[in-house]
Amino acid sequence: MKEKLFDRSEAVAALNRVEGFNPMELARKLSKEGQEDQLYLDVKYRKLWFRLVHPLGKIVSSIRSFTENMAIVEARIYLDKCDAEENYIANAFSQRFRTNDPNFGDKFLEMAETAAVGRALSDAGFGLQFADVGEENDPMQVDAGIQIPSMTAQSQVQGNDTPQGGMTWNPQMQSGMQGNNIPPANQYGQNLQPAMTGNPQMQPAMTENQGMKATAQNQGNQSQTMPQGTANQQSSASAQSNPMMNQFYQLLDGELRET
Repeated sequence: MKEKLFDRSEAVAALNRVEGFNPMELARKLSKEGQEDQLYLDVKYRKLWFRLVHPLGKIVSSIRSFTENMAIVEARIYLDKCDAEENYIANAFSQRFRTNDPNFGDKFLEMAETAAVGRALSDAGFGLQFADVGEENDPMQVDAGIQIPSMTAQSQVQGNDTPQGGMTWNPQMQSGMQGNNIPPANQYGQNLQPAMTGNPQMQPAMTENQGMKATAQNQGNQSQTMPQGTANQQSSASAQSNPMMNQFYQLLDGELRET
């Protein structure tokens, strides 16, 4: 026999508890061939239990369909006999057919009523406590299921800021991509400030003379490390691309010729 919710959970066992009344003592064991034994609380004991908890309550059964061979009955459970018709706490339907059973075959209406009342009382909490843990699930899905978040969605919720493509974020990239922080270039094609600065106002601007000195210093360093022919070619190319430097070299050439 499987474990019962009544034995497993104290909260379930406390549902509709009445001091001095133990419904487990009235439950009987059902044995069927090829199946595990089950506990069953007869409807008459469910009614007794309900009366002990709600002495002013009422159980109302109604015939919804009746023919010569079939009956459908609805049962409703009310906490108080003065409650309005629509103020029931649980209801259930039951359908029974005429059979060839000599004792109960023609009592299908009574059987339908008893089954409806028993199911309604179970829904109201007088019998659900004996449900098996791990018993068979609903044969058909009755509503939409709950979607399980994917691993991608979970990583985003947990604060994973890695952009798509696998690149990690570098805070310096932000200052470099802000257009207001990139200083303008001077007439020599050089930036007056470094490209990636946190605050442009705190960085001293490079003057035009400093730019020329830096250019001359860089060219001097290159001439020391490169062969003389290569340096002359670069100087000639720089003179052609820069009119001011071209004028400077022409004046220097004229002074050398006069001397």
